[in-house]
This record gives sequence, C-alpha cells and structure tokens, in this order.
Amino acid sequence: MSRRFARLAVLSAVLLPLPALAQGEAPAASPSDAAASGLITPSIPSVPKIFLPDLGIAGDLAYERSSLPKTDPRWRASDQQPRLRDGQIIAYSPIDPYTNAQLSVDLPEDGVANVEEAWLYFDKLPWGLAARVGKFKPVFGLLDETDTFQLPMLDRPRAVADFLGDGLNATGAQLGFYVPNPWGWNLKADLAASRGDTLGSARATTDLAYLATLDYSGDFLTAGSVEAGVSAAQGPSPYGRSEELENPYLKLQYAPSQRRVWTWSVEGMFAQRRGLGRDDARNSAWTFLDYNFALRYHAGLLVDYVQVPGALPTAYPGTFPDAFTGAPSAGRSLSVAPNFTWFVSDNMRLRAQFTHTTPLGAERPDETGSLQATFSLGNLKQLD
Repeated sequence: MSRRFARLAVLSAVLLPLPALAQGEAPAASPSDAAASGLITPSIPSVPKIFLPDLGIAGDLAYERSSLPKTDPRWRASDQQPRLRDGQIIAYSPIDPYTNAQLSVDLPEDGVANVEEAWLYFDKLPWGLAARVGKFKPVFGLLDETDTFQLPMLDRPRAVADFLGDGLNATGAQLGFYVPNPWGWNLKADLAASRGDTLGSARATTDLAYLATLDYSGDFLTAGSVEAGVSAAQGPSPYGRSEELENPYLKLQYAPSQRRVWTWSVEGMFAQRRGLGRDDARNSAWTFLDYNFALRYHAGLLVDYVQVPGALPTAYPGTFPDAFTGAPSAGRSLSVAPNFTWFVSDNMRLRAQFTHTTPLGAERPDETGSLQATFSLGNLKQLD
C-alpha cells in the first residue's frame, strides 16, 4: 500500500504542473510578462534573417529609320528594326542605418547579361564623408550616372559617348564630401580610384584610373536651381597610351509654375589621348533645352558638336568601338535633334525624335526618325 501511494505521489508531482505550463505560465514571470497575452516565440539562433531587397525592372525599346545608304560604315541593319536596347534588374536594400547596397544586372541588346553594378555605400562616416565600394557608375559630368532609359534624349550625346561609351563603369572606391568654404556654398567633391579599364582600355595593365568631380548647386533666381561643376579623369586609354579628360558642365532649371519648367544643360569634353599624333586632342560639346509643359509633356532640342577623329591605329582595340565607327578621315560633325516626350505615367513614357546630322567633315549627311518607349517597374530608378 505504501509503494502504491508513493507511485501516485510521484505521478501527481509530474502531471499537476502541466496545465499551467500549457497556458504559457512561468514560475518566475515578471509583471510585464504577465500582462502580455498570447504565445511567446523565442528567436532561433540557427535560422538567419530573411533578406528582402527592393526590386526594380527597367527597359528601353526603340525603332529607328535612317537615310544612310547601306554602303555607309555608320549604317547598321540592327538599328533599322524594333529592338530592346537596354534592360535592367535592380535589387536595392539598406543593410543597417549606416550602409546601403545595390546589385544591378544589365540585359543589353545582344542578350549577354552582366553585372553592371554591385556596391556598398557608407553614408555616415566620420567628418561627413561618404564612400562607395565595389562596381558602380562614378560621378562624372551630367549624364554618367544616368541609364539609357532615363535620358532626356534618345541616345547619349556623341560629344560624351565617344569618350565615355554608354557611361563609365568603375570597379574600385569613391569618396564624397562637402567642401568647407567661407561663402557657405553647397560645394561637393567626389574622388575615385578604379581599375585600369574604367576609361575603356582593353589592355591588361596594373595602372589605375583616377576620377574627380567638383560640383556646385544652389538657387537660381526665385524659382529655379543651378548646378555647375567640372569633372576630370586620367588613366589607360582604349586608343593610345593614356588619356586625360576634362568635362565642364552647367545645368539651369527655371520653374515659373508647376506646369511650366525650363531646363537647359550644356557640357563640354576636352580630351587628350597620348600616342595618336595629330588626333591626340579632341574637343566636343553638347547642349539640350527641355520645356516641360502641362505636367506630362516635354519638348526638347539637342545640339551635339563632335570632332571626328581620323583613322586610328589598330593596335589599340578599345571597348567603346562606336566612338570611331564611320570616320574615314578627320573632320567635324554637328547634329540637331528636336524631340517630343509624353509621360504616360510616372513609370512609362513615349518619345519621338528626329535627328539631322550636318556634314561638316567627310561624313555624309544623316537624317534619322526614331520612336522610343521606356518603362520602369518598382520603386527604383524612376524616369526623370
């Protein structure tokens, strides 16, 4: 009898606390814990946090018809067909309050996908510094950080595209900071050091490319803004031994009302490429006037002046082959391109552009009509 009683006592000691534990009660609960309702789920150290970046998709479609004959070296059959010129998939996310990250995959017309950008951005470093590390579009001039589908014209002006391609892409580091000055100006500097192929060189080299931009921004009159600055770059060249680029720019915006906004941009390019003889120095410039009326409609006019280089040595095949395509001899080229843009929505627009290229050198005159559609899905890289 005593053994049976002992067994019942042990069994009762084990089973009686179970109802209380099933209701989430703890023997040593604090007042705050007692006030909380529901189940408490502790963190599991072996399961990592889920990383969910913001995603964006962008694209650019174009259809062009040129007056050039097929015998002209500038004529390309692919340009005469509807084509998806540029597509992008962008993933962006803050990592913590001090660091952001982005990964962009470019889907060019030829269908070969590549990583266009993969960087970390530290925006709260000591002394007001900010740094970008990885593969990125560096700060350079007015358009270098602008993708094709964001441009206010059909193509990047040839005055800069001949030297920067479809925008520079640097692998390295960039440091940005505001420059103290006694006038209280909003003056910002960006300095970058990157791999030797940043300026387009395809040759194996251990040399680095260096870029610098000094930018001023402020108010213009009572209803506008001004941005002015100069960028410079030095490094291995796709043609010749090395090159130096100087790139002054100015952008004025005047908005007398929300429905009427004038924007005027002008940018120069002064290039010195070593080892090309008489073609060492090249000077080019472009200007664009944009009038935004009735909120979603833009009328623009591009004037693009280019010094066309002559025949270049084949020993330096660069990664910007279009820069010197169709230049049988040295000369000058002037293009005038009016366009009209309709923003169907914040993320989609349609554009019509007519481009007339005046033969100031040995090139033939060219007249091209173009239709363009661009789109941006998600909350990244909105259309300008």
